[in-house]
Amino acid sequence: MLNKISAYVILNVKSLLKDKIPFIWSILLPLIMYVLNREQIYKESDLTYWWIYMILCSYIYGVGLYALELKEDGSLRTIFSIDNSPVNFFLGNLMTQIVFCIISVSLFNLVVIWEKKFSFFVITAYSLIAIILCIPCAFFGFGFTLIRKVHANTIKTIFSILIFGMFMLLNTTSNLNKYNPMFYISKILIDQSLYNIILYAAASICSIVLGIIGILKFNPNSNERR
Repeated sequence: MLNKISAYVILNVKSLLKDKIPFIWSILLPLIMYVLNREQIYKESDLTYWWIYMILCSYIYGVGLYALELKEDGSLRTIFSIDNSPVNFFLGNLMTQIVFCIISVSLFNLVVIWEKKFSFFVITAYSLIAIILCIPCAFFGFGFTLIRKVHANTIKTIFSILIFGMFMLLNTTSNLNKYNPMFYISKILIDQSLYNIILYAAASICSIVLGIIGILKFNPNSNERR
């Protein structure tokens, strides 16, 4: 099983290296937003919003939406003819995105450390915890594969608008943050109150259950379109 998962990781990494624009953009956009708001950053934990944004994008785009895109292209029929295991496919994509998150977030952190003189160990610890805390979001993203008769590009466009809008809301005092998942994920990193822990645990369990259902029901064949 480990050999099959590592094979998926190697395949995905090679694909990422061929298409460098998404990798560059995943770091460049948060850096631009950081530069615009750097005067409001006083300590390492203030970077939580940026980490969560980068990590969520990686998990959602790189796991659930990536599976949908491959499915629509018909690529998965070849892959699954070799290894007919949705579990290995999911875990391979998840491990790829964890590696991707570590690299992209670390590069972002290096720029911030150089500019703000923050502690390398503190900022690294916070960001690694954020990567782990967001793993249930990868399961949630794979739940997109349960959606029928909707193009992957449509879901991707809707999600892009939503997640960027949620990211912009984080730096405001708007009451809309009560409905902002990114706000609550960020809270658990900096405020481990009982309420936040229970809320995070409940949302994580729901996301993981949804993802498991998506994995068990996953069909690599493209949906027929007229």
